[in-house]
Amino acid sequence: MSVTTTVLFQRPQQEIATLIRDRLSRSVATRIVTGFATPGGLAEIGGPILANTGSLETFVIGASTYPGFLALDNLLAAGVPMDRLHVHLGFSAPSGTPKNPVVRYHPMLHSKVYYMELPASRACAFIGSHNVTAFALGGSNGEAAVLIEGDVHAPEFAAVRGHINEAERQATPYSPTMKEGFSWWFKEYVEGLKAEIRMPTDWAIVRTILAFSHIQGGRLPKTGDTIYFEIPAGIEEIESLKTEVHLFLYDTMPADPISAINAISSASRRYTCQTIGVENGQGNREVSVDWIIDGSWALTPVPSTTFRPSTPAGMQQVRAQVVDTSLPSYEYAFERERTGWDPVYSEVDIIDVSDSSLSDDVARREARGDRKINTWRLVTSLEPRSGSQLEADQTALDRAIPESGAFILVSLRRRRFSGKQGG
Repeated sequence: MSVTTTVLFQRPQQEIATLIRDRLSRSVATRIVTGFATPGGLAEIGGPILANTGSLETFVIGASTYPGFLALDNLLAAGVPMDRLHVHLGFSAPSGTPKNPVVRYHPMLHSKVYYMELPASRACAFIGSHNVTAFALGGSNGEAAVLIEGDVHAPEFAAVRGHINEAERQATPYSPTMKEGFSWWFKEYVEGLKAEIRMPTDWAIVRTILAFSHIQGGRLPKTGDTIYFEIPAGIEEIESLKTEVHLFLYDTMPADPISAINAISSASRRYTCQTIGVENGQGNREVSVDWIIDGSWALTPVPSTTFRPSTPAGMQQVRAQVVDTSLPSYEYAFERERTGWDPVYSEVDIIDVSDSSLSDDVARREARGDRKINTWRLVTSLEPRSGSQLEADQTALDRAIPESGAFILVSLRRRRFSGKQGG
């Protein structure tokens, strides 16, 4: 009673509908469990089922759209008995709030199992990530699955049947009169999922200088001390707005600015400072300060409080005063808030479904009305939407973002976390 296993496939985007239809055309008993189904997906594998409606013993779906439930009605109209179709509504709980009395984003059925019993006491099962959708079955989605084949009495198939039995037991019978309710329940799930995205809306649009440094010497800055450092020339709104400087001291300097930002919580000291002077270019030939952040990003005391800077071209001088030896916890952003992002498309990774084996045009459309798309390109990254407004001093700001490699940065937005980081 041995079984053989075939991995499907080395490349995630591979069409699997042909294999499933081939087994369905020979199946004497078919049982399917899927987390989600669409009209296109049902069209992909529906032909063999419609040709032998009695072979479909179980079809359990976790969710679908209203058009997807209409496709189930088509199975009923073709002769599939109603007691073979089931909808798994997942698990939920009372939310305790009057606006949404039940938890909308909740555990769902996500199983994807296509089990078929074949002549001569043989069986097969496709088990993986493929929902009953055209994107999944037709090779547009990135998916993975294994095909198990062998004697129907093999213990592996007994385990598969047990899983299907339990999914069916937990599900509720499908009825055409309930498709509006089932669709509403899925809509509630999606609305709950949208709420879980939780993109923050409490950003404060305020410029903040972030200085990452390591201590040089035994003593530490105190309230009232002044610190000297340099930032790229041309960055505006520093002195006029009394810009805050958030100083982070590390025992061991992080490898790069991004690492420093990610390790803010592990900084040994954090200070709130405020700019008290900014000079472009060579600026002051002599300044009275207690500390400097030098070229190695070390915070070094100035014993005489007199420092004679040698400011490189393209930099400006900044003096800031320590106003607090502690600092609230913030998240920082280095770009304007975006209204949207545009995808960057690959010129190499392309899916062309114009000549695919998709069984019906509706499968390619995946319920997208009259809009048919035959070519899909891999999205390699996202960039700010074309036309997004830039800062007037954007060129200078680009020299003070984490990717620049500098450890003195200028953020354009910040949002406060709960709690406080001690000093």
